[in-house]
Amino acid sequence: MYDQIRHGTFCFVVASTISMAVASGPVPIISEALSCGQQGQAGGLANGIELQRFDLDLSVFPDALCNDGSTAVFYFRPFSGPANRDRWLFQLQGGGGCGSGERCAQRWCMIDTAFSLVGMTSTVAPAVAINGKGITDRRPANPFGNWNHVFIKYCSSDSWRGVSRDVILQTDIEGPLVDYRIHFLGNRIIDAVLDTLRRDGVSASVYTQGPTPVPMPDLDNATHVILAGASAGGSGVIQNADRVGDYLHANNTACAGDECPLVFRVLIDSSFAPSLEDLDITTSTFCTDFKICDWQALLAFGTAAHDPNIDQSCFEWHQTNAPGTEWQCDDAGHVIRHHVTTPMFVRMGQKDSLVSSNFINTGYSVPGKGSLDLPLFMEIVRDECASLVNIQATAHEGATIPVLPGVFSPRCPKHETLRSSPDTYNAVINDGPTNLAMFNVFTNWINGSQPSVLITPDGGSDFCPGFLPADCNFDDLVDLDDFIGFQNCATGPAEVISPNCVCYDIDTSQTVDMIDFSALQQNFTGTP
Repeated sequence: MYDQIRHGTFCFVVASTISMAVASGPVPIISEALSCGQQGQAGGLANGIELQRFDLDLSVFPDALCNDGSTAVFYFRPFSGPANRDRWLFQLQGGGGCGSGERCAQRWCMIDTAFSLVGMTSTVAPAVAINGKGITDRRPANPFGNWNHVFIKYCSSDSWRGVSRDVILQTDIEGPLVDYRIHFLGNRIIDAVLDTLRRDGVSASVYTQGPTPVPMPDLDNATHVILAGASAGGSGVIQNADRVGDYLHANNTACAGDECPLVFRVLIDSSFAPSLEDLDITTSTFCTDFKICDWQALLAFGTAAHDPNIDQSCFEWHQTNAPGTEWQCDDAGHVIRHHVTTPMFVRMGQKDSLVSSNFINTGYSVPGKGSLDLPLFMEIVRDECASLVNIQATAHEGATIPVLPGVFSPRCPKHETLRSSPDTYNAVINDGPTNLAMFNVFTNWINGSQPSVLITPDGGSDFCPGFLPADCNFDDLVDLDDFIGFQNCATGPAEVISPNCVCYDIDTSQTVDMIDFSALQQNFTGTP
């Protein structure tokens, strides 16, 4: 079998015995081969009324398939207000992954993992609609709240990179060794969604969740597009950013030659982990348990089953300037540091609970600094986020990067924040007299204002939702100072809060009212 080890937002497959097979007869799809499928909570979507489900047309896009052969789906909602007609926000869902017979079977059956068949099929996704949350929450604090929203469900287990159909794997998870088929087609699903909204071979998608049917605008007329993703979705954004941007520009009705008014940007969350290139892998469990002791060997086992579609400019740069190192383009961490030329905004929690625990538990060390622990992990994240301001000088393709990245890096542990309204709007970093949330900094970056890079320094002040609510001066107490701050921010039930007061909006209702005051009272610690 192949044994797969999860590493932050990446997956690596370690060879022990062969799990890919050549079958002698018809091989059943994973859902038919295994009876142990389980539906978990991770990656699940709740029924809603706002973003409407759309099943891709397999007669036009035959490769728009989930792992189990079910039809890939996305959820959409049209713009609000004529000024937003041709503005689009796309979100790639995250949710782990797999690349071997044993691990994909474990994922399907929810064995030794929090993930389940939820991330491998569309059959359990909400049949009608979901609600907008996080970056698709239609609230005043969201600068993109009234744009066209497209949420693409993750069901391919390949970080949106796969182009492989009918891969045959093996498992003995239920006893006898069995063959099963599985698809890894995340890359093709992205293409199918874009072409559907471009009306390429299909008619316009019609939104029917409102009082009257509304056809979606033609994506080829877009003036602004943001592609966003977190965790595996963030890795998908990294590897697809430049090709998606090129594709949209090539088909935009207003683009002619080098003249193109389309503004394309990407937002990457929970995917900017410490660089594998700079870590000592010889101290890790990869080396001690599996004899995989260097960066290249670590990547070599990660994505063979996916046949991943990698960043093309990365491949071409290495082929020209460092032949034999094209393998580095399999590493999303390398690509984001050297080869993403699309303007990008990076959001990374310094205490990201999933990424930090996986890196630390794997046993990496840092040359000259010792074993990786949480304080060292946080230091590396801070330093590497700060180093992005020098990317035009340090990246392999730095000369072709037109815009310096924006950055928001609080000391928060939440992993995958873009579908969480509290973590999108109420996580703030103290910047002198002002507390700024991610979208405050993102808007600065878009507009060329400052600060466009905001990183909580060691010993600095920030606030993470879910951790001592109402401690809005960040002193680990809820006391009289916070009470006075609450009084200054109180709005009542009908007024919109200011950016400096988001910390007191404990129930994320966009107001600071008696409900929030009740929460303050419940968390009141006083001053020792």
